[in-house]
Amino acid sequence: MCLIHYIGGAFTNKPQELSSRISERASDLIKRAFDDIDPERLVDHHVHIAGVGANGSGAFVNAKMRTWRHPFHRLKFKVYMSSAAAADEPSADDQFVQRLAELVDGIPHHGKHRLLAFDKHYRPDGSVNLEKTEFYTPNEYVFKLAEQRPDKFLANISVSPYRPDALGELEKWAARGARVVKWLPNAMGIDPSDARCDPFYAKMKELDLILLSHGGEEKAVQAEEDQKLGNPLLLRRALDHGVKVIVAHCAGLGTNEDLDSRDRPQVHNFDLFMRLMDDKRYEGLVFGEISATDFVLKRAIKLPGTQRRLPARLFLTNAALGV
Repeated sequence: MCLIHYIGGAFTNKPQELSSRISERASDLIKRAFDDIDPERLVDHHVHIAGVGANGSGAFVNAKMRTWRHPFHRLKFKVYMSSAAAADEPSADDQFVQRLAELVDGIPHHGKHRLLAFDKHYRPDGSVNLEKTEFYTPNEYVFKLAEQRPDKFLANISVSPYRPDALGELEKWAARGARVVKWLPNAMGIDPSDARCDPFYAKMKELDLILLSHGGEEKAVQAEEDQKLGNPLLLRRALDHGVKVIVAHCAGLGTNEDLDSRDRPQVHNFDLFMRLMDDKRYEGLVFGEISATDFVLKRAIKLPGTQRRLPARLFLTNAALGV
Protein backbone atom coordinates (compact mmCIF):
# COMPACT_ATOMS: atom_id res chain seq x y z
CA MET A 1 0.00 0.00 0.00
CA CYS A 2 2.93 2.33 0.66
CA LEU A 3 4.10 1.69 -2.90
CA ILE A 4 0.63 2.48 -4.23
CA HIS A 5 0.59 5.79 -2.37
CA TYR A 6 4.12 6.55 -3.52
CA ILE A 7 3.16 6.01 -7.17
CA GLY A 8 -0.15 7.81 -6.72
CA GLY A 9 1.57 10.73 -5.05
CA ALA A 10 -1.10 11.52 -2.48
CA PHE A 11 1.13 11.81 0.59
CA THR A 12 -0.57 15.10 1.43
CA ASN A 13 -4.16 16.14 0.93
CA LYS A 14 -3.39 19.80 1.60
CA PRO A 15 -2.62 21.70 -1.61
CA GLN A 16 -1.57 24.75 0.39
CA GLU A 17 1.46 22.77 1.55
CA LEU A 18 2.72 22.30 -1.98
CA SER A 19 3.95 25.87 -2.42
CA SER A 20 6.46 25.37 0.38
CA ARG A 21 7.84 22.23 -1.25
CA ILE A 22 9.17 23.84 -4.42
CA SER A 23 12.28 25.96 -4.81
CA GLU A 24 12.14 29.74 -4.97
CA ARG A 25 13.41 29.55 -8.55
CA ALA A 26 10.59 27.23 -9.57
CA SER A 27 8.04 29.40 -7.77
CA ASP A 28 9.27 32.51 -9.60
CA LEU A 29 9.07 30.71 -12.94
CA ILE A 30 5.45 29.75 -12.32
CA LYS A 31 4.56 33.33 -11.39
CA ARG A 32 6.25 34.72 -14.51
CA ALA A 33 4.35 32.26 -16.70
CA PHE A 34 1.10 33.92 -15.61
CA ASP A 35 2.32 37.55 -15.72
CA ASP A 36 0.58 38.47 -18.99
CA ILE A 37 -2.55 36.37 -18.50
CA ASP A 38 -5.81 37.94 -17.43
CA PRO A 39 -7.07 35.70 -14.59
CA GLU A 40 -10.64 36.53 -15.58
CA ARG A 41 -10.05 34.78 -18.92
CA LEU A 42 -7.77 32.00 -17.73
CA VAL A 43 -9.15 28.56 -18.62
CA ASP A 44 -7.65 25.11 -18.15
CA HIS A 45 -9.10 23.12 -21.05
CA HIS A 46 -8.12 19.64 -19.86
CA VAL A 47 -9.37 18.52 -16.43
CA HIS A 48 -10.51 14.91 -16.11
CA ILE A 49 -13.17 13.87 -13.64
CA ALA A 50 -14.06 10.27 -12.86
CA GLY A 51 -16.17 8.30 -10.42
CA VAL A 52 -17.59 4.95 -9.44
CA GLY A 53 -21.20 6.06 -9.13
CA ALA A 54 -21.08 6.19 -5.34
CA ASN A 55 -22.99 9.48 -5.16
CA GLY A 56 -25.50 8.76 -7.89
CA SER A 57 -23.28 10.41 -10.49
CA GLY A 58 -23.88 7.68 -13.06
CA ALA A 59 -20.13 7.43 -13.55
CA PHE A 60 -18.34 4.10 -13.48
CA VAL A 61 -15.00 2.43 -14.14
CA ASN A 62 -14.38 -0.87 -15.92
CA ALA A 63 -15.46 -3.85 -13.82
CA LYS A 64 -11.90 -5.22 -14.00
CA MET A 65 -10.77 -2.38 -11.76
CA ARG A 66 -13.17 -3.35 -8.98
CA THR A 67 -11.80 -6.84 -8.28
CA TRP A 68 -8.43 -8.39 -7.44
CA ARG A 69 -9.22 -11.14 -9.96
CA HIS A 70 -7.61 -8.70 -12.39
CA PRO A 71 -4.61 -7.57 -10.30
CA PHE A 72 -3.06 -5.23 -12.88
CA HIS A 73 -6.29 -3.30 -13.41
CA ARG A 74 -7.10 -3.31 -9.70
CA LEU A 75 -3.64 -1.97 -8.84
CA LYS A 76 -3.98 0.77 -11.44
CA PHE A 77 -7.34 1.74 -9.94
CA LYS A 78 -5.80 1.89 -6.46
CA VAL A 79 -3.05 4.20 -7.75
CA TYR A 80 -5.67 6.48 -9.30
CA MET A 81 -7.64 6.46 -6.04
CA SER A 82 -4.52 7.48 -4.13
CA SER A 83 -3.60 10.26 -6.54
CA ALA A 84 -7.13 11.64 -6.20
CA ALA A 85 -6.96 11.43 -2.39
CA ALA A 86 -10.01 9.17 -2.41
CA ALA A 87 -9.66 7.12 0.76
CA ASP A 88 -12.60 4.74 0.32
CA GLU A 89 -14.72 3.61 -2.62
CA PRO A 90 -18.18 4.30 -1.11
CA SER A 91 -17.28 8.00 -0.90
CA ALA A 92 -14.81 8.12 -3.80
CA ASP A 93 -16.78 10.39 -6.13
CA ASP A 94 -17.32 13.14 -3.56
CA GLN A 95 -13.73 12.86 -2.33
CA PHE A 96 -12.43 13.16 -5.88
CA VAL A 97 -14.42 16.35 -6.45
CA GLN A 98 -13.41 17.80 -3.09
CA ARG A 99 -9.75 17.11 -3.77
CA LEU A 100 -10.00 18.77 -7.17
CA ALA A 101 -11.76 21.82 -5.73
CA GLU A 102 -9.06 22.15 -3.06
CA LEU A 103 -6.31 21.97 -5.66
CA VAL A 104 -8.00 24.70 -7.69
CA ASP A 105 -8.39 26.87 -4.59
CA GLY A 106 -4.68 26.43 -3.97
CA ILE A 107 -3.87 28.24 -7.24
CA PRO A 108 -3.83 32.05 -6.96
CA HIS A 109 -6.05 33.59 -9.66
CA HIS A 110 -7.03 30.06 -10.68
CA GLY A 111 -9.50 30.94 -13.45
CA LYS A 112 -11.94 28.30 -14.70
CA HIS A 113 -11.32 24.59 -15.26
CA ARG A 114 -13.16 22.66 -17.95
CA LEU A 115 -14.28 19.29 -16.59
CA LEU A 116 -14.22 16.55 -19.21
CA ALA A 117 -17.07 14.12 -19.62
CA PHE A 118 -15.98 10.78 -21.09
CA ASP A 119 -18.30 8.69 -23.25
CA LYS A 120 -18.46 4.91 -23.45
CA HIS A 121 -16.76 2.85 -26.13
CA TYR A 122 -19.22 2.39 -29.00
CA ARG A 123 -18.79 0.02 -31.92
CA PRO A 124 -19.34 1.49 -35.41
CA ASP A 125 -22.74 -0.26 -35.49
CA GLY A 126 -23.85 1.85 -32.51
CA SER A 127 -23.71 -0.84 -29.84
CA VAL A 128 -21.88 -0.26 -26.55
CA ASN A 129 -18.70 -2.21 -25.81
CA LEU A 130 -18.41 -2.20 -22.02
CA GLU A 131 -15.40 -4.53 -22.13
CA LYS A 132 -13.40 -1.76 -23.81
CA THR A 133 -14.96 1.10 -21.80
CA GLU A 134 -12.19 2.02 -19.36
CA PHE A 135 -14.36 4.54 -17.55
CA TYR A 136 -17.48 6.58 -18.13
CA THR A 137 -18.26 10.12 -16.97
CA PRO A 138 -21.75 11.30 -18.03
CA ASN A 139 -22.38 14.71 -19.53
CA GLU A 140 -25.06 15.32 -16.90
CA TYR A 141 -22.52 14.80 -14.14
CA VAL A 142 -20.00 17.38 -15.36
CA PHE A 143 -22.80 19.90 -15.86
CA LYS A 144 -24.00 19.25 -12.31
CA LEU A 145 -20.51 19.84 -10.90
CA ALA A 146 -20.05 23.00 -12.95
CA GLU A 147 -23.40 24.34 -11.73
CA GLN A 148 -22.46 23.58 -8.11
CA ARG A 149 -19.11 25.41 -8.36
CA PRO A 150 -19.45 28.01 -11.14
CA ASP A 151 -16.45 29.95 -9.80
CA LYS A 152 -14.19 26.99 -10.61
CA PHE A 153 -15.66 24.69 -13.22
CA LEU A 154 -17.08 24.66 -16.74
CA ALA A 155 -18.48 21.57 -18.46
CA ASN A 156 -17.18 19.82 -21.59
CA ILE A 157 -19.34 17.09 -23.04
CA SER A 158 -18.26 13.80 -24.62
CA VAL A 159 -20.31 12.17 -27.37
CA SER A 160 -19.22 9.25 -29.53
CA PRO A 161 -20.15 9.81 -33.19
CA TYR A 162 -21.23 6.14 -33.34
CA ARG A 163 -24.01 6.58 -30.78
CA PRO A 164 -27.46 6.17 -32.37
CA ASP A 165 -28.52 9.41 -30.62
CA ALA A 166 -25.26 11.30 -31.26
CA LEU A 167 -26.75 14.24 -33.15
CA GLY A 168 -29.53 14.65 -30.61
CA GLU A 169 -26.96 14.63 -27.80
CA LEU A 170 -25.01 17.42 -29.47
CA GLU A 171 -28.16 19.51 -29.84
CA LYS A 172 -29.27 18.80 -26.26
CA TRP A 173 -26.05 19.87 -24.61
CA ALA A 174 -25.31 22.75 -26.96
CA ALA A 175 -28.69 24.17 -25.93
CA ARG A 176 -27.49 24.01 -22.31
CA GLY A 177 -24.31 25.90 -23.12
CA ALA A 178 -21.79 23.22 -24.09
CA ARG A 179 -19.00 24.45 -26.36
CA VAL A 180 -16.43 21.64 -26.41
CA VAL A 181 -16.71 17.91 -27.22
CA LYS A 182 -14.07 15.60 -25.75
CA TRP A 183 -12.77 12.52 -27.61
CA LEU A 184 -10.06 10.03 -26.82
CA PRO A 185 -10.19 8.00 -30.06
CA ASN A 186 -7.65 5.38 -28.93
CA ALA A 187 -9.82 4.44 -25.92
CA MET A 188 -13.26 5.19 -27.35
CA GLY A 189 -12.75 3.28 -30.59
CA ILE A 190 -13.40 6.35 -32.76
CA ASP A 191 -11.81 6.70 -36.19
CA PRO A 192 -11.92 10.47 -36.83
CA SER A 193 -11.47 9.86 -40.58
CA ASP A 194 -14.50 7.54 -40.78
CA ALA A 195 -17.13 8.74 -43.27
CA ARG A 196 -19.74 7.80 -40.66
CA CYS A 197 -18.54 10.86 -38.71
CA ASP A 198 -19.61 13.28 -41.46
CA PRO A 199 -23.12 13.99 -40.10
CA PHE A 200 -21.57 14.46 -36.65
CA TYR A 201 -19.05 16.99 -37.98
CA ALA A 202 -21.76 18.80 -39.91
CA LYS A 203 -23.84 19.10 -36.74
CA MET A 204 -20.80 20.31 -34.76
CA LYS A 205 -20.16 22.99 -37.39
CA GLU A 206 -23.82 24.01 -37.34
CA LEU A 207 -23.79 24.31 -33.52
CA ASP A 208 -20.34 25.96 -33.45
CA LEU A 209 -18.92 23.21 -31.23
CA ILE A 210 -15.18 22.62 -30.79
CA LEU A 211 -13.57 19.17 -30.83
CA LEU A 212 -10.96 18.46 -28.15
CA SER A 213 -9.40 15.20 -29.33
CA HIS A 214 -6.48 13.28 -27.88
CA GLY A 215 -3.53 13.07 -30.25
CA GLY A 216 -0.71 10.54 -30.26
CA GLU A 217 -0.15 7.51 -28.08
CA GLU A 218 -2.34 7.03 -25.01
CA LYS A 219 -0.72 5.87 -21.78
CA ALA A 220 -3.20 6.45 -18.95
CA VAL A 221 -6.19 4.58 -20.39
CA GLN A 222 -6.20 1.08 -21.88
CA ALA A 223 -5.87 1.58 -25.65
CA GLU A 224 -3.14 -0.70 -26.99
CA GLU A 225 -5.24 -2.19 -29.78
CA ASP A 226 -6.30 1.19 -31.13
CA GLN A 227 -3.22 3.43 -30.82
CA LYS A 228 -3.45 4.05 -34.58
CA LEU A 229 -6.63 6.05 -33.92
CA GLY A 230 -4.48 8.69 -32.20
CA ASN A 231 -2.87 9.61 -35.54
CA PRO A 232 -3.31 13.40 -35.82
CA LEU A 233 -3.72 13.17 -39.61
CA LEU A 234 -7.04 11.39 -39.09
CA LEU A 235 -8.44 14.68 -37.79
CA ARG A 236 -8.27 16.22 -41.25
CA ARG A 237 -11.82 15.05 -41.92
CA ALA A 238 -13.14 17.19 -39.08
CA LEU A 239 -11.02 20.14 -40.16
CA ASP A 240 -12.23 19.81 -43.75
CA HIS A 241 -15.77 20.20 -42.39
CA GLY A 242 -14.69 23.50 -40.82
CA VAL A 243 -14.74 22.16 -37.26
CA LYS A 244 -12.26 23.75 -34.86
CA VAL A 245 -10.04 21.03 -33.42
CA ILE A 246 -7.82 21.11 -30.33
CA VAL A 247 -5.20 18.35 -30.47
CA ALA A 248 -4.60 17.33 -26.85
CA HIS A 249 -0.97 17.15 -25.68
CA CYS A 250 0.10 18.29 -29.17
CA ALA A 251 0.22 14.56 -30.00
CA GLY A 252 3.59 14.48 -28.29
CA LEU A 253 3.93 10.73 -27.66
CA GLY A 254 4.56 7.74 -29.90
CA THR A 255 4.59 7.18 -33.65
CA ASN A 256 2.01 6.44 -36.32
CA GLU A 257 1.85 5.76 -40.04
CA ASP A 258 2.52 8.70 -42.32
CA LEU A 259 -0.74 8.51 -44.24
CA ASP A 260 0.60 10.99 -46.82
CA SER A 261 3.43 8.68 -47.87
CA ARG A 262 3.12 5.74 -50.24
CA ASP A 263 5.44 3.67 -48.04
CA ARG A 264 3.57 4.55 -44.82
CA PRO A 265 6.68 4.89 -42.61
CA GLN A 266 6.32 5.34 -38.86
CA VAL A 267 6.62 9.05 -38.01
CA HIS A 268 6.50 10.73 -34.61
CA ASN A 269 2.96 11.88 -33.85
CA PHE A 270 4.22 15.34 -32.93
CA ASP A 271 5.61 15.80 -36.45
CA LEU A 272 2.28 14.68 -37.91
CA PHE A 273 0.53 17.20 -35.68
CA MET A 274 2.90 19.96 -36.79
CA ARG A 275 2.07 19.09 -40.39
CA LEU A 276 -1.52 20.05 -39.63
CA MET A 277 -0.31 23.22 -37.93
CA ASP A 278 1.75 24.16 -41.00
CA ASP A 279 -1.15 23.59 -43.41
CA LYS A 280 -2.51 26.97 -44.55
CA ARG A 281 -5.95 25.41 -45.09
CA TYR A 282 -6.31 24.87 -41.36
CA GLU A 283 -5.21 28.22 -40.00
CA GLY A 284 -7.69 29.27 -37.36
CA LEU A 285 -9.06 25.73 -37.13
CA VAL A 286 -6.37 23.54 -35.56
CA PHE A 287 -4.85 24.26 -32.16
CA GLY A 288 -2.34 22.57 -29.87
CA GLU A 289 -3.24 21.89 -26.26
CA ILE A 290 -0.30 21.78 -23.87
CA SER A 291 -1.47 19.73 -20.89
CA ALA A 292 1.18 17.31 -19.57
CA THR A 293 3.83 19.46 -21.25
CA ASP A 294 6.51 18.35 -18.82
CA PHE A 295 5.91 14.77 -19.92
CA VAL A 296 5.20 15.41 -23.59
CA LEU A 297 6.99 18.45 -24.95
CA LYS A 298 10.32 17.59 -23.36
CA ARG A 299 10.33 14.67 -25.77
CA ALA A 300 8.79 16.47 -28.70
CA ILE A 301 11.19 19.41 -28.45
CA LYS A 302 14.10 17.06 -29.16
CA LEU A 303 12.76 16.11 -32.59
CA PRO A 304 14.77 17.52 -35.54
CA GLY A 305 13.65 21.00 -36.50
CA THR A 306 11.07 21.32 -33.73
CA GLN A 307 12.62 24.40 -32.12
CA ARG A 308 12.21 26.50 -35.25
CA ARG A 309 8.74 25.07 -35.95
CA LEU A 310 7.06 25.90 -32.64
CA PRO A 311 5.07 28.98 -33.62
CA ALA A 312 3.15 31.01 -31.09
CA ARG A 313 -0.09 29.73 -32.65
CA LEU A 314 0.63 26.31 -31.16
CA PHE A 315 -0.57 27.52 -27.80
CA LEU A 316 -4.32 27.82 -27.92
CA THR A 317 -6.07 30.99 -26.82
CA ASN A 318 -9.64 31.35 -25.64
CA ALA A 319 -10.11 34.31 -27.96
CA ALA A 320 -9.12 32.28 -31.03
CA LEU A 321 -11.44 29.47 -30.01
CA GLY A 322 -14.30 31.81 -29.19
CA VAL A 323 -14.79 30.41 -25.67
